[in-house]
Amino acid sequence: MALFVTFVIDGTIGMVLTYALVIALVASLVMTLAILHSVKVQPVLNAFAFSKGDKAVLDIRFTNSGFLPVPVISVEIENSPHFQLEGSNEMKGSVTGKGANSLTFNLTAKHSGKAHIKIKGITVTDYLGIFSFKLKTDGIQTELTAAVYPDIPEVFVQTGLITSASLLSGSEEDEEESDETSAVPTGLAGYDHREYTPGDPIKRINWKLSSKRDILMVRLDEKIKNSGRTLMLDLPAAEENEASLTVRDNVIEGAMATLNSMLAEGRESTLYYCKQGLWMSADIRLPQDVYALQEELSDFESSENAPVIPPELLEKSNAVICFTSAMGGSSASAEYIIDRLPDTMIICSYASSLPVITENQWALTDGFELNRM
Repeated sequence: MALFVTFVIDGTIGMVLTYALVIALVASLVMTLAILHSVKVQPVLNAFAFSKGDKAVLDIRFTNSGFLPVPVISVEIENSPHFQLEGSNEMKGSVTGKGANSLTFNLTAKHSGKAHIKIKGITVTDYLGIFSFKLKTDGIQTELTAAVYPDIPEVFVQTGLITSASLLSGSEEDEEESDETSAVPTGLAGYDHREYTPGDPIKRINWKLSSKRDILMVRLDEKIKNSGRTLMLDLPAAEENEASLTVRDNVIEGAMATLNSMLAEGRESTLYYCKQGLWMSADIRLPQDVYALQEELSDFESSENAPVIPPELLEKSNAVICFTSAMGGSSASAEYIIDRLPDTMIICSYASSLPVITENQWALTDGFELNRM
């Protein structure tokens, strides 16, 4: 336009206009470069632990230590599928004078586990909108993590699950008259026994066991350690996407619903789960033990190098209830478990499309109902 005015309309006016535009361009460039060193960025997340469905707010806060107004600032973020982003992943704003401003991203916690939010880049554009510069993010935390708690479903898992596992382990349903004396997990809670000695309360005599052995046997007060059901979480490493996280949530929450159901029936249990490559166990005796497990699994990340089966279970080779998030096309871990522990009950998610790999395989629906496959 300036050149058109110079050569067609008026040369003097055209040259003045050209000089003004060049000066404006240089001034805009110089001031923008100066501002790059006066702007400080601080990402802030409103919390670091969320329940599913909670709102997460990410504020990208800018502070300008100089007197010049900052031109346009553009921020782009990316988040793991544990969060659902509301709106665009890129926002633009500005900071006027010596002040502060922020760009706000709203997200919703959707899947349990360790969630990530990363700042992909921060761009500053000059006043004329011609030059763009990447704002250096050295010294600031560009990736934030948060824990998303799995739900504890308030549903009662069918007792068919427990009955089926009982048939596999060969354990009896009668706790009061159980003659179980082994300290190895057998599936149902039993009591240890010893021979009757004078002074023992008569009510502790196990008459059924005594009649079998022709000697009075007394049931001890304490149940056999670890004599409850043995459960295991098989959560193999997989690409974290909507499908895999949906299956994993269903399996984890189904396991906790089962633990609650067992507690309601007065049955204790032990759950094995792998965290950060190490197998851990949780004894579930009270409702608060389930809440402690919920917190433990809130920042879960699957590990590729972890053993498929806890070494302790391999040594005992007892019947196990295994909740697996293995999916069709990647069922190696579940098949390995069945190969090493043939009496294992496999519980998968309907959404996993896992093929039938054992006669004792069950599928878990979204409503946490169990159906034999």
